[in-house]
Amino acid sequence: NIRISIVFIVLIIFSLGCGSDPIKPEIDPKSRIGILKIDMSDFKFNPDRIDLESGMKVRIVLSNNSSANNHGLSIGYGLIKQGGASTGFKNDLFDNVEVIVTGPAKLIRPGNALLIRDAEGDLDGTSGSFMIVKSPGTQPTVIEFTVPEKLGEYELASFENGGKDYQDGMKGLIKVFPKTNQPIWWNNMPSPTPIPKKNIAESK
Repeated sequence: NIRISIVFIVLIIFSLGCGSDPIKPEIDPKSRIGILKIDMSDFKFNPDRIDLESGMKVRIVLSNNSSANNHGLSIGYGLIKQGGASTGFKNDLFDNVEVIVTGPAKLIRPGNALLIRDAEGDLDGTSGSFMIVKSPGTQPTVIEFTVPEKLGEYELASFENGGKDYQDGMKGLIKVFPKTNQPIWWNNMPSPTPIPKKNIAESK
């Protein structure tokens, strides 16, 4: 009985330590664009672990499946806090990146992204990282961009509801790898910090 109990405890610990495998965009055979469907709900992203390659053209199809709450999407690292609440990232994956947004969105904050907009919704001209906010039950919003050569780890996060989304764990992990290289598995970091390109090359 003791042996069975020990085995059972070990299996529980092992299962808790093993998260889902990272998702990669599915390449459309005609356009060669990577299609990535991201669903938001209360209070999580699905998927919440994503691998991207620099230079890849990606089309995010973003949905909010919540029945009552607005949720947002930002990608970066280094939290911006205002009044004790997290509101965005100091370092934005989309800085100086051309981003095409189509479809309905409650709010778009371009930040320093080069926004091309064919979408319904308000435009937030305040400073901060790129962000898309979606109302519940609306049609998907499409976000199209080429992954920049900013290698490393980034957080995928929602800062809606006064920062409560982030506080309640609505976040994920995105890793950007060199083009055509196989992913190199880094240990999880307390807060994602891009890893210099030279470090990736040296680790081969």
